[in-house]
Amino acid sequence: MSQLAPYCFVTVTDQKALDAVHESGSRNGSFRDRHPWLVAQELLQLADSKRELVPLVFVVEAELKLKDWAIVREIDVVTYSGQAYETQCSFEHLRPVNPIFEELNSLVLLPSSEQLHRETLEPIRKYRQHLDELHVFPYAICETPAFTYTDFDTDQTRQIT
Repeated sequence: MSQLAPYCFVTVTDQKALDAVHESGSRNGSFRDRHPWLVAQELLQLADSKRELVPLVFVVEAELKLKDWAIVREIDVVTYSGQAYETQCSFEHLRPVNPIFEELNSLVLLPSSEQLHRETLEPIRKYRQHLDELHVFPYAICETPAFTYTDFDTDQTRQIT
């Protein structure tokens, strides 16, 4: 049985793109970005090796509110002539974010592995930085939010083989 990874990806889109997926009834979709999602691709591969699923949270561009979230299926990064990139990200099981969690600062940026290690070994106060408009573009890597765990339905999500 698959579990959610302790991290998620957050990206900005427009409401029309999300509405199109909802209206299609499939709850699956994909998008392209000119920024290389290289670290996201590595983290997705790591999660796959652990049989974990990575959530993808969509922020609507105009008001920068969390609107929907899904499970990342695949991330492909293509390099054109060494300096131009295109990332294609496909996702499945799109569902709305509960309105009480729509604020951008409902999410917390993923701390570094060094910070997490230090918190386990040393008696220090845990510090987390909330997501803001400066860190959401082109995408952010955050701790997996609690609402994804409560909405997560293992019967509807894919089983990694």
